[in-house]
Amino acid sequence: MTSDDRYESRLTAQAAVHCDMGLTDRDDLPQAHQWTRAVLEGQLPGLDPERVCDVLLVLDELASNALIHGAGRRRIGLTVDETHALLEVTDESPRPAIPDGGLGLQLVKSVSARWGQQVRDGRKTVWARVALS
Repeated sequence: MTSDDRYESRLTAQAAVHCDMGLTDRDDLPQAHQWTRAVLEGQLPGLDPERVCDVLLVLDELASNALIHGAGRRRIGLTVDETHALLEVTDESPRPAIPDGGLGLQLVKSVSARWGQQVRDGRKTVWARVALS
């Protein structure tokens, strides 16, 4: 995907909320799961638990990849509207994620409506848009 595709995939609903948190190591993953679940359920009470699991699965893959293959400071961004969650994981490595390097990004591709990455200013952001309905 191109950089422009990423911006086209941004959520545009007026009710969208954006939150972000830091990610230091694998010990932060349970907190990231709790935080993500709280944001989703706070924005969309009654959200189908299977959709929550889809978002958490994608989060786990993107965050794990950033921890294993990325560098420096890592951040998780989550934007939610009525129909989609947009997860963004940024690290300070300019090295792009390799979609065919393993099963993780293939899994992200199969669960997400769209996904991609952008490398800019020495940082990489890998993002995925997951349907909530």
